[in-house]
Amino acid sequence: MKIPPKAGEREIRGKAVARRKAKRKSPKSTFFQKVKERTANKWRPVKRALLLLAFGFVAYRFFAGPYGFLEIHKLWKEKNSLEEQSKALQAELIDMEIKKQRLTDDAFYLEKQARERLGMVREGEKVYRVIQEDQAKPAEETEPTQPAAPDSLSP
Repeated sequence: MKIPPKAGEREIRGKAVARRKAKRKSPKSTFFQKVKERTANKWRPVKRALLLLAFGFVAYRFFAGPYGFLEIHKLWKEKNSLEEQSKALQAELIDMEIKKQRLTDDAFYLEKQARERLGMVREGEKVYRVIQEDQAKPAEETEPTQPAAPDSLSP
């Protein structure tokens, strides 16, 4: 339990507080207070400039620096496109391995590829090439309708 102070002690404490307040209001304290205010006012623009500079630096590093958001986003996009290319190349590789396997194991497929791609024919076979009408007409239209002029070298 706390014992309340006596009436006389309250007065003494009150006087001590009043003396402290009076000291604070002395002419010395106002001089130092004015000096403090002047120096604070002098440094305020410098502090603002430094704070703005620090904020600008942090913003630059966050957004546009070598490890900034823009660079990371660009690298992320590049990574995704490379992963897609890798998947496409993996699928193409599997397709090529299947074709390779068919060429070694399937004689009919090998013969079909030799005929289509290389134009090979077995001995004794005759090759007939069919020209469709759509392809034949442009060739006929390109023929001159007038007789060709005689060569100057012919008799």
